[in-house]
Amino acid sequence: MELKERLIQERKAGGFTQEELAVKIGVSRQAVSKWETGDALPDLPKLMSLADALNISMDALCGRKISLASPTPVKEAAPSKSRLLRRIANFALIVFLVVGSFFAGTRFADTKESKEVLTPSLPETFSVSGERFYVDSGNLFYQFVPGITGEVYTYQITFAGMNNSPQTFTATYSDGICTGTADLSEHDIYSVVVIVSSASDSRAVAIASGLNFSRTSGHSQWMPIE
Repeated sequence: MELKERLIQERKAGGFTQEELAVKIGVSRQAVSKWETGDALPDLPKLMSLADALNISMDALCGRKISLASPTPVKEAAPSKSRLLRRIANFALIVFLVVGSFFAGTRFADTKESKEVLTPSLPETFSVSGERFYVDSGNLFYQFVPGITGEVYTYQITFAGMNNSPQTFTATYSDGICTGTADLSEHDIYSVVVIVSSASDSRAVAIASGLNFSRTSGHSQWMPIE
C-alpha cells in the first residue's frame, strides 16, 4: 500500500479530517490533500509528525511490511493532553525518587562511617501546599509551603519540560515558606516536583503539571496535582 493510501486510511481510522490533521502537525490543509493525492510527498520531519499524530510507526505509515517474527504493534488511542501531562509528572516523580534514594543511601553510608547523626530522619510521607507560580519583571517566581519544615532540611524544585531537559533549583526556606526564581524557557510545558532532603534521607512529591507562562503578558497557568 502506498503512502497516500495509507495516510488516508489511518487519518480516517483516527477520526481526523484533513484540516484537523493539518492543524495537529502544523501544516496547511492543502498540504495534507496533496500528500493524499500523491501530488507531493512530506519531508522527513513532517513524516515523523504524521506518524506521531496518527499513533503508528513510520514503517507502517510508509507501507513497509513488518517481519512476521516481530509482534504486530497494538494501536492505542492517542492520550489526551491532560493524561499526557499526568504521565510526564508521574515519570518525573519516579526519576527523582530513584535519584533521591541513591543520594540518600550515599549520605547515610557517610554518616554511619562517622558514627554521627546530624539531622533526624524524614517522615515516610511528604506533602506540599500553597504552590504558586507567577511572572514578575520577566522572571518566573515560585513559592510553596512544605509539609516537612525545619532549618536542618534543604529544599529543591525541579521543572521537567516536554521539550527540554529537567532543571533543578534550590528553594530558599524562611518562616515556613520556600521561594525562588526559575530560569526557564517560556516556550515549553512543565511538570513540577519538590524534593526535601536531610543528611541521611530525601523525599519527593509532584505538585503541578501543565505549567506554562509568558514573560510578555506576565501570565502563568498550571494544574495542581492532588
